[in-house]
Amino acid sequence: MSSGAAPRVDSGVGRRLLDVVALTKPRLNALTVFAVAAGWAAAVGRRGDPRVFAATVLGSALVAGGASALNQFVERRRDALMTRTAGRPIPSGRLGARDALAVGLAASAAGLVSLALATNALTVVLAAFCEVWYVGVYTPLKTRTSLNTIAGTISGALPPTMGVAAATGSLPIEAWFLFSLMVAWQLPHFLSIAWIYRRDYERGGFVMLPSVEGGEGQTARQVVVQSFLTLVVSLAAVPFGLAGRTYLFVALGAGIVLLGAGLAFAFARTDDAARRLLRVSIAHLPVVLTAFALDRV
Repeated sequence: MSSGAAPRVDSGVGRRLLDVVALTKPRLNALTVFAVAAGWAAAVGRRGDPRVFAATVLGSALVAGGASALNQFVERRRDALMTRTAGRPIPSGRLGARDALAVGLAASAAGLVSLALATNALTVVLAAFCEVWYVGVYTPLKTRTSLNTIAGTISGALPPTMGVAAATGSLPIEAWFLFSLMVAWQLPHFLSIAWIYRRDYERGGFVMLPSVEGGEGQTARQVVVQSFLTLVVSLAAVPFGLAGRTYLFVALGAGIVLLGAGLAFAFARTDDAARRLLRVSIAHLPVVLTAFALDRV
């Protein structure tokens, strides 16, 4: 009888499952799925069918996860060059590129089928467009132009719109409000990330605004402008009759905090200031979306 400890039979399987989950970027996509749920709640509140809601959330999560896996498949060689992504499943060698491609395609297909069975054609079209835009347009633009961040706001702004579409089968004014809010919010959020990891992005061959000539000043200005725009857009729900006084106070407070963090970053232009802006932006969106949804329940 060997004195050594017997290897765990399930260790390799468990590690592989963890890597498959990592391909879907669950932490990043949690906010995406939350936005879908907020869009649904803002449209129908308690009147919606909980089974359709569950299928909408599940389908959206699968599509988002599939898109993330396909994005990592496309960017696998560049990920290997960057410190923050070199440990991902594909560049680290723990998963093969073909396996990642299969995961991405399977998750995407399963998500679209779930949405098709439970919701409506409009939701499926929006989900498919969102994924195609993210993988086929935004991803390749990241190596060509610093305007890629603006292009990326399109796919990033569609999740709450999908939630509204799944609940109503149409795109009423609240869907367009949520889309506009998400477009505005994404720029200070992602520019802070681009600033923090600008050296890493350079090593990977990505063209991000903080790294281009004169880009640091442009980044600072854009953060302030877009933070202010986020505040203005969030408050627009009130005069349009989409939300009331409680939402007004919450959105105003959250927007002022975001703008303050943006101004602080613009003056300091340091990694620490960018990280504070990133944390504020991550908190801002769920607070405003929750306030909007609850105000309409």
